[in-house]
Amino acid sequence: MRKLGFILMAVCVIGFAAPAISAEFQFHGDLNHRFMLHTNHAEWFAGPGETTRNETVNGELRGGRLDDSDVDDQWAEVKYRLWFEAATDDGAVKGVVATEIGSLDFGRSARLDYSGDDIVFEFRWGYVDFQVPGIDHSSRLRIGLQPISVNPYLWQENVAGVNWFGSSGILDYQLAWFRGHDNGIDWDDDDDDAHEDVDAFLGRLNYKPDDNLDAGFFVLFQNNDGGDDMEGEDHTIYPRKYEVKFLNDVKFDLLTVGIDGSYKINNFFFNYDLMYQDGEMEGRFRDNRVDIVDDFDVQAWFGHLDAGINFGNHKLTYTFWYASGDDDPDDGDFDAFITTDTDVFDSIIFFEGGYTDDDYYTEKPYILDKGMIFNKLALDSKITDKLTVGAAVLYLMTAEDMEYTDNNGRDQDDDELGWEIDAYFKYMLYSNLEFSVNAGYLFSGDAMDYFEEDCDGSDDEDIFASTARIRYSF
Repeated sequence: MRKLGFILMAVCVIGFAAPAISAEFQFHGDLNHRFMLHTNHAEWFAGPGETTRNETVNGELRGGRLDDSDVDDQWAEVKYRLWFEAATDDGAVKGVVATEIGSLDFGRSARLDYSGDDIVFEFRWGYVDFQVPGIDHSSRLRIGLQPISVNPYLWQENVAGVNWFGSSGILDYQLAWFRGHDNGIDWDDDDDDAHEDVDAFLGRLNYKPDDNLDAGFFVLFQNNDGGDDMEGEDHTIYPRKYEVKFLNDVKFDLLTVGIDGSYKINNFFFNYDLMYQDGEMEGRFRDNRVDIVDDFDVQAWFGHLDAGINFGNHKLTYTFWYASGDDDPDDGDFDAFITTDTDVFDSIIFFEGGYTDDDYYTEKPYILDKGMIFNKLALDSKITDKLTVGAAVLYLMTAEDMEYTDNNGRDQDDDELGWEIDAYFKYMLYSNLEFSVNAGYLFSGDAMDYFEEDCDGSDDEDIFASTARIRYSF
């Protein structure tokens, strides 16, 4: 009774306080149920965190592995995201807290087997967003763990930091500091650099004179001075994990300058991104050609273009991008473009285009340190108010050759990843309940032989995957 009385008292206090606070509350959710209907190579969709896939084959560290026979599998999983927003009625102050459950496979030991889940909630967002006093009402400050969008091919995820943004007429502006990783303190090290962390500083200007034109310019500087001791495996950069979020123990300075935007004219539309990177890394790089390479300069490029047309209920889009790769890590200059933390969905086989999008080969718009030349032609059609279907043809290459020694001791090099065919349909069972199915098939090119357990200089394994989801959003 004492507990019940306390609960009733708390409810009454909140009930009486709410009108005085003059706050508005919202609760949202994304309840996503995903299914791998079938794949003939389940090992391909291991993701970068699966160290069992970074195996040594013939004495060479591979960035992934394809068995020399089919590995058929199916699975199901849940991924729930729930978030709560509280804001003053004038919108001057807003607080957001979000959690995530997943992705949890049905029946997976220590995840979602008998008697339920052994995994706790993930803290996804937690920030306060408020109007800056004394400045124009459009100027706001956001502090805490928050979504960040520097560029979808560079950094678009969640990170903790302080973010000042706003608008003045046709210009939007942003200045921000983000800390991706705290290296802690080494009390036994007198070097001041040993206490430095992984920080990022962002400046952006967007120009939007009307709904048909949007142009942006940004500068991102990232730095990690995490100590001078470069001994040990912790300071080694592997091609499979060539991404800033995996470089917490590698000293680096990295500057990325970019432009991006979109343009519409009648039924035609264009989206573009262009970035240049410059910097240096004092970690060590290891691949199958060079055992260990210490300290290198980074000079890299990325360019992307969407060109399309809307006609009737249909949309035709051609997508191209080029991510520079490195052809010789032994020369001290590293030409491979590097992302920080991204989610790319343009391919079911290579990226996160499958609805089981925590099971993928890579989340980055390139392969290992070899970059990518990406081509895609996609047609999307809205058949009815509830039904949308689409199909796409992709041709993928690495920007630099995959160089390796095959099982017969012969040197090989090739850049063709292959042709991919994708298709999907999406049907809205209710206004907020989606049912979707997609499928992708890769006709492998000879460069895929690099990933095969039985590598012999030519591709032997095509890859198929079909996924589905039932998703409730509110």
